[in-house]
Amino acid sequence: MQNDVGELGDFLDSGAFWVAGEIVTLAAIVVAMVTKDLRLALITLSVVPGLFIFIVLWQKRARQFFISVRRAISAVNSALQENISGVRVIQSLSREDVNSNRFEQLNRAHLQANLRSARMSAAMNPLVELLVATATALIIFYGGRSVLQGTLLVGILVGFMLYIQQFFDPVRMLTMEYAQLQRAMASGSRVFELLDVQPEVPESPTPISLPNVSGEITFDHVSFSYEPGLEVLHDINLRVSPGETVALVGPTGTGKSTIVNLIARFYDVTEGRILLDGHDLMDIDLTAYRRRLGLVLQDPFLFSGSIRENIRYGNLDAADEQIIATARTVGAHDFITRLDGGYEYVLHERGQNLSMGQRQLISFARALLANPSILLLDEATANVDSYSEYVLQQALERLLKGRTAVVIAHRLSTIRNANRIVVLDNGRIAEQGRHDDLLAKGGISSRLYEMTHAPVTGTAK
Repeated sequence: MQNDVGELGDFLDSGAFWVAGEIVTLAAIVVAMVTKDLRLALITLSVVPGLFIFIVLWQKRARQFFISVRRAISAVNSALQENISGVRVIQSLSREDVNSNRFEQLNRAHLQANLRSARMSAAMNPLVELLVATATALIIFYGGRSVLQGTLLVGILVGFMLYIQQFFDPVRMLTMEYAQLQRAMASGSRVFELLDVQPEVPESPTPISLPNVSGEITFDHVSFSYEPGLEVLHDINLRVSPGETVALVGPTGTGKSTIVNLIARFYDVTEGRILLDGHDLMDIDLTAYRRRLGLVLQDPFLFSGSIRENIRYGNLDAADEQIIATARTVGAHDFITRLDGGYEYVLHERGQNLSMGQRQLISFARALLANPSILLLDEATANVDSYSEYVLQQALERLLKGRTAVVIAHRLSTIRNANRIVVLDNGRIAEQGRHDDLLAKGGISSRLYEMTHAPVTGTAK
């Protein structure tokens, strides 16, 4: 997409002005020829329809070739970015040669697409030269006869010979710019294809703004499918009270992350409705709602920049004292001050120069500083060691205090601290209740607990 925008920019910066200037020059020469001798002017212009016919036929194939070039360079850039991002996986699986060969194939495809495009562009110039020669021959033939018959002055004939050269100079330039225009149009079609994509979550024409959010969330007969006919959630009925922490548990693929995505309104429900404080989520101002929402993911995303900037990301007006106090609250202050530069320590892409636990603590601080009314946590303590989990659990307790929270978790410590556990199975709520009560029932939750923790207990014995 960046290359497409650059192609459009290059044409608008220079090509568009050249085209306007050449058209004016061309019109002036035509007027001069018609004024001097209408018959010779018509003879000169008789070759122009052939040029237009060629251009109409040429552009149909040329645009396809130019689009193929844009797609080829897009594939090259995508593969390059993917290989750089996944370099550790590639090295660990000894895939360097395979990936290098695939990248070479993409580069060759890009080369071939450029060669086809270049050949198509080069076909324009020989045609223009052929038209120049044809027009010159016609003028010499008919004009020479008229001079011999005494009906035309030699000076006018010589003048028309010069006019032909001046007439076709702009034509040469316009054909070159036309090829550039086709490239720009190919890029423009890809850009507008992206711009024409409608958002999956449209704003309400009359959105409701909630000045205060207590955090009551209600799923009212909610069903959802990512693809038509493939339902992921089936008739979900669930009420989360203000300030309540609800843990979602269940096997992989049962819809836990989907519920979190629906609450964040990354998608809209297929059937039923989700209510926030009694209002349909689809009727609430989306931007204002998400300002009251905090989201902490299993793999926290940190931005390139200082730690201070990352913590302040959701609350740009926060003072330095608030940032430090928030970091202390979640237990991140101590390790931040040990870094070179402290809060000004510059993070690499996605915060790769910090450990997973440190990145997660910063994401907790970022969420807390934004002061959300509702917190959504997707396996926030899944990928950390025991000590980091202990630190994160303490931070989590402070983060959840007084807030409505929906937590996806498999860690026993997180599940036990929840006010209620909702067990999902095949997109439906199988059971819900407190941890000890669910274990006593001997249902799905009990079986999941035994599969996760019983082997560890047996080994310890």
